[in-house]
Amino acid sequence: MAQESRWRERIVTWGWMLLACYPLVDFVLRNTPIIRSTHVGSVWDKLILLIFGFFFIKESIEGRQVKLPPFYKAVLAFMLLGVGYMMMDLSEPSLTFEGWRAVFLYMFVVFLAPFFIDAQFAKRLLQASLWTGVLIALIAVYQWIVKAPIPAGWVDAGEHVRTRAYSIFGSPNVLGSYLVLMFPIAAGLALTKGYTGKQRLIYGGMALLFAAALFMTYTRGAWMALFIALLVIGALVDKRLFIGIVLAAIAVSFVPQIHARVSELFTPLYWKKAALNGRIARSLLTYDVMRKNPLFGAGLGHYGGAVAARHFGTMYSDNYYAKTLAEMGLLGLFSFVALLFKVARDIYRHIWKRMIWKHGKFIEAGLYTGILAVMIHNAVENIFEVPAMNFLFWFMVSLIFIISREVTGQTSITEEADANHAA
Repeated sequence: MAQESRWRERIVTWGWMLLACYPLVDFVLRNTPIIRSTHVGSVWDKLILLIFGFFFIKESIEGRQVKLPPFYKAVLAFMLLGVGYMMMDLSEPSLTFEGWRAVFLYMFVVFLAPFFIDAQFAKRLLQASLWTGVLIALIAVYQWIVKAPIPAGWVDAGEHVRTRAYSIFGSPNVLGSYLVLMFPIAAGLALTKGYTGKQRLIYGGMALLFAAALFMTYTRGAWMALFIALLVIGALVDKRLFIGIVLAAIAVSFVPQIHARVSELFTPLYWKKAALNGRIARSLLTYDVMRKNPLFGAGLGHYGGAVAARHFGTMYSDNYYAKTLAEMGLLGLFSFVALLFKVARDIYRHIWKRMIWKHGKFIEAGLYTGILAVMIHNAVENIFEVPAMNFLFWFMVSLIFIISREVTGQTSITEEADANHAA
C-alpha cells in the first residue's frame, strides 16, 4: 500500500511538472525526429490528464472530498452544453468530438488541479512555468538579435521592422499572448513579501526579460491586452497604481518602434486592409456563418479554428469569440462569455473580499492580470486554439485559488490526502 502511494505521488508530481512546462515539452515531443514518429507529441497531455482522471474517480469513490473553485459549476454546465452540441451532430462523430476536445478538454483542469495540488506545490509549478518561459523568451531575444526571417504578411505595408520574435510557437501573436500571461506572474512574485531579496531580484529579472521579448513580438493585440488588464488591476488595488500605469504607458508610447506600430492602427490603409481581408472581414464572415443557424451555429469544429482549417480549409477567424459565435451560435457565445465573466468575478471576489492585498500576496495579482490579459487578447486572436495557451489559462485560473488558501488558513490538499490515507 505504501509503495502504491509512493508511485502515485511520483506520477502526480512529474505529471503536473510536465504540464506546467507545457509549451516546451510539447515542442520537444513534436519536433524530435525519433519521438515524432511515435505520435507521442499529440497524445502526451491527454494521457496525463487521463491518468489524473482515473485517480480522481477512484479516490472520489473512496470518499475523498476537495474544495473546488467557486465557479466549477459554471465550468461543468458549459462542458455539458458542449456535449449537447456534440450530440446534435452525429453525422461526423470524429469531427464533432475533435471540435469538442479543442474547446473543452483543458477545462477538466479546474476539477483535477485542486484534487492533487496544494499551495506549496502550486508555487513550485509556477516556478517551473516561469523558468520554461525564460528559455522561450531567450529564444525570442536571440531571434530578434539575429534578425530571424519572417513572412511578409507579418508586417503591414509600408512598415519596417527588423523582425518579429516568435520563439518556439511559430507565431509572434501566440508568443505575445504567452508573455502577457507570464510577465505579470513574474512581476507579482517579485513584489510578494516572504521571498528573499535574491529571489525577488531573480523574479524581477524574469519580468524584464518577458517584457523585452513581448516588445520584440511587435504584437499590438498583446500589448493592448496587457495594458487594459494592468489598468483593471490598478483600479482595483490603488488609484496611484492606476495613474502610474497610465504614465508608464504614455512614456513607453514614445519608443519609436512602439509608436510606429500602434499609430499604424489609426491609418486609413490599415482599416481598408482589415475590411478587405483582415480581422474585420473575418469577423463579418463568422457572422454570416452564424446567421444560417443563429441559436446553435454551424457546429463544433466547423468554422474559424484549427479543426475546421484541417477538415474544410476554412480560414481562422482571428477572434476566438467570433469563432465561438460561428460554431456555437448565440447560445454558445453568450454561455462562454458568461463563464469567463464568472471566472473573472469570482477571482475578484476571492481576492478582494478576503483582503489578500494587505498580506502582500501579489502572486494572485500577477495571476489575475495574466488571466484577464489572455481573455482580452482572444478578442483579436484565436489564442484558445493553441493547446498550450488553452491549458495554461485554465491551469493558472486553478492555481490562483489554490495558492490563496495559504492566506486564508485552509488545510492544504496534500495534508488532507495524507490524513485520509493514514486513516
